[in-house]
Amino acid sequence: MIGLKDKIANSIIDFLKQNNIDAKKEDILFMFKKPEKLEFGDIAFPVFRYAKDFRKPPVEIAEQVKGFFEANPLKEIEKIEVINGYVNFHISPQWMFEKLVKEFEEKGEDFYKSDVLKGKTFVVEFSSPNIAKPFSIGHLRSTVIGNFLRNLLKSLGANVIGINHIGDWGTQFGKLIVAFKLWGNEEELEKDPVKYMLSLYVRFHKEAEENPSLEDKAREAFLNLEKGSEEERKLWEKFRTLSLKEFEKTYKRLNVHFDKVLGEAFYSDKIDRVVKILEEKGLLEESENALVVKLDDYNMPPCLIKKSDGATLYATRDIAAAIYRKETFDFDRMFYVVGSEQKLHFKQFFKVLELAGFEWAKDMEHIDFGLYRFKDGKMSTRKGRVILLEEVLDEAVNRIKEIMNEKNPDLTEEERENVSEILGTGAIIFNDLKNDRIKDVQFSWDEVLNFEGESGPYISYSFVRCKGIFRKAEGIEESGKYTATHESEIALIKKLFEFKDIMLSAYNNRKSHFIANYLLDLTKSFTTFYHNCRVVGEDKGISSFRKMLVKLTMNTLKAGADILGMRLPDRM
Repeated sequence: MIGLKDKIANSIIDFLKQNNIDAKKEDILFMFKKPEKLEFGDIAFPVFRYAKDFRKPPVEIAEQVKGFFEANPLKEIEKIEVINGYVNFHISPQWMFEKLVKEFEEKGEDFYKSDVLKGKTFVVEFSSPNIAKPFSIGHLRSTVIGNFLRNLLKSLGANVIGINHIGDWGTQFGKLIVAFKLWGNEEELEKDPVKYMLSLYVRFHKEAEENPSLEDKAREAFLNLEKGSEEERKLWEKFRTLSLKEFEKTYKRLNVHFDKVLGEAFYSDKIDRVVKILEEKGLLEESENALVVKLDDYNMPPCLIKKSDGATLYATRDIAAAIYRKETFDFDRMFYVVGSEQKLHFKQFFKVLELAGFEWAKDMEHIDFGLYRFKDGKMSTRKGRVILLEEVLDEAVNRIKEIMNEKNPDLTEEERENVSEILGTGAIIFNDLKNDRIKDVQFSWDEVLNFEGESGPYISYSFVRCKGIFRKAEGIEESGKYTATHESEIALIKKLFEFKDIMLSAYNNRKSHFIANYLLDLTKSFTTFYHNCRVVGEDKGISSFRKMLVKLTMNTLKAGADILGMRLPDRM
């Protein structure tokens, strides 16, 4: 509806010009509303702001706008009505349907893709787990939200570099090195590397409570690592390699893809340049033997650049990474998909880059999100209380398998395993992305796996139903000719036509729930259509038209799921 909204806005501007009123198209487009009810039309234009210009009540102005459109008709508009101070446009479902079919015939499964962001380069940093620690459910949000953004931006025509900024540097690795030297076992490490490394990390903190000198040893070990000590380096490389191998298994299950995997360590040789730049700009100050950039004028605490022992910090490495990415990829925008708890960190280092004279700092954006909430509150890796993502995924898959055994015993064992994996992981992904990212997510198994509620399996079930109809209607040739005979057909057409607008809203707000909620609404519209409109056994023209509607629905469900990062099964 993007192009049509432009046409309507241009006509409104012409109307206003005739009445000696200037208006900008972006202002008119911003004023467009979606009517509260389907029967009220598809686009509503409020005229209240022009009451002073016309010196007339809004209803009279709305009638004048209606009269202008009736004298200068647009073929896409079926009907115009005035409701209070709104001009409501009813778009022709025939025009919508024919446009949908034309796009699908021209582009095939890429029908939903556009060139809205063509020529723009985006860097998206997401997931970014720490090596030597298992993937917890807490890592899920950054991973699936970032993957969604990467997929959405690509669908809108952008050049996207998705980066996994692995946490593979910092004092915590000094702690792990010390722990492994004191209590480590090579056999245990190889057997289950990440869980074993976590147990060492937890043990280190317990022991350090009794023996604080361990913390000094950890700082010393990390400093040795930064200086290139062979012993520390070898251990660190082993921890990193084993961790990445384990992470890749989880990413494969979640259908997550990266264009680059560059950890914090990658930027360690770029730190001196950062310090030099900040020194030359006169930004660095010494505070308690550490180097900081003071941000008092911006109501923020100092940004710590180097500790008193010379070790670097997150901010230093993030500044180095940002400069490297700008010079390497020349991005137009860079998104950091990181939890809301890190808001201050991003404000600080964005401000430091700005003060250092990097004008492009304004093009960086923190995409923040809330936490997962369970009955026992937040999670802490340091204390060993962590809910492993692998265990959550396995639990979801096993629960789905039980449901499949009961509902569809005809599937082969291999089919059941495959479908359960797709539905289980998809359910976890959808449960996250259907929420407004800035809010905390309350985790409930009943909600996650509900086949009839607002869930991933509900979307999958509709997709499989579309596939089933297609198999039954194999001998019927789908038609792009409009022959709607039922209101649920029109409602489905209108819902299908919204998809590209929804994609833009998701981009403009950087939020996945626009897409997820659209898929739920589309599923509901399709379910109503399914119950009211037979495809097989009707007049040839009606069956052909309805089969095309099913095809468009099936492909739109798949397109939306692809953007969210979900896979959909062919059978259930």
